Amino acid sequence: MADSELHALYNSLSPVYTSSFLTISINGQDKYLFNEWSGVLDAKRARQGCLAVLDQLQEHPHAKVLNNNIKVTGHYPGAIDWVGTVWFPTMYALGVQWFAWVYSPAFYTQISTDEIIGLSSKVTIQTFYEVQAAHDWLVQVKE
Repeated sequence: MADSELHALYNSLSPVYTSSFLTISINGQDKYLFNEWSGVLDAKRARQGCLAVLDQLQEHPHAKVLNNNIKVTGHYPGAIDWVGTVWFPTMYALGVQWFAWVYSPAFYTQISTDEIIGLSSKVTIQTFYEVQAAHDWLVQVKE
């Protein structure tokens, strides 16, 4: 991925929510919600951030979400079941059909991501190691 492509992608984002561990933006050009998580995510932060995503999806409906965990450095289990069995079905009810999930480089967070995906249904979820690849996949899926 060229730095210029990634730079253009980030320049196309309009932030709508910011906390110390999550920024939610809208990519108006390619029509998706972009979540950028960072730091260590414990169960409280994960749930708080997921609820913020749901709030933004109610305010700014989108069928596509790019969930970027590249800056996540660690996690504490405790939210896996809730994210898989509550958050994803609620996102689906709000119209989300496609979810591009960029893994954290931290190996154990990748295992948790895969566990969540195993619990989820209806929303089509694809995992990636790079933001640009996730973006490219979302752009090519047809609504």
